[in-house]
Amino acid sequence: MKHDLYKLADQYHLNANEQQLLQAVLETAKNGGQCSVREFAAQNYTSPAAVIRLSKKMGYTGYTDMIYRIGFLIQNEIDNKNHASDITAFIGGIPEEKIHRFVELLHANRQKPILVTGTGFCAPLQEFMVRKLLVLGYCAIGSNSYEVYESGALNAGLVIAISKSGKTGTILKPVQDSFAQHRSIIAFVGADNSPIARCADPAFVLLDDKMLDDRNLTANYFYARVLITFEYLMDLVLEKDEHPNGKEG
Repeated sequence: MKHDLYKLADQYHLNANEQQLLQAVLETAKNGGQCSVREFAAQNYTSPAAVIRLSKKMGYTGYTDMIYRIGFLIQNEIDNKNHASDITAFIGGIPEEKIHRFVELLHANRQKPILVTGTGFCAPLQEFMVRKLLVLGYCAIGSNSYEVYESGALNAGLVIAISKSGKTGTILKPVQDSFAQHRSIIAFVGADNSPIARCADPAFVLLDDKMLDDRNLTANYFYARVLITFEYLMDLVLEKDEHPNGKEG
């Protein structure tokens, strides 16, 4: 697995060779780190001195300290991922075909604009999705403007809509316009068989704890479920990017 070293590379001013060496360090630490510095250097076609320089540059006392402390961080990450299963348990109730459809649509629209629409309490979710897609290299645009959807001027291939009721007027019209123009639509809604859900394929229908609380005066975890589901789905998209044939390594 290739690790994202952007922050570490920026923090420690690592050049391309050092980043490549750090990738190997992370893999070694992940697998237990039983080899000596000389063995590690030989396996990665470098010198022990280069490995020691990297460890010192990153604030470690040496190779062994670097492997031990990075291995500890990786184990913490694994433990945290296991603990996260408690809050993602509801995802097990989402049909597999919907999950596969989401991943397929994201890959099919890698080179096309993706429009994201959401308003009110869903507006922060819209902004989050747009930012997430942008950092992953997608051309994502957050818009609730009717003209954008009516005209089709942006030539968007995919629309992502978020609506707790599944019938919010300012979201429903862009969705219906997109449906009429045969754009693919993904929806995150709190009501099954709602107008927005009927236009979407897939429609992720997530529990709305307080369906009668239109003003969101009391705690409602629908919005958190949307965020968790989207993060889970994007993780699957990333996995497919790294292993397009379905195999790691």
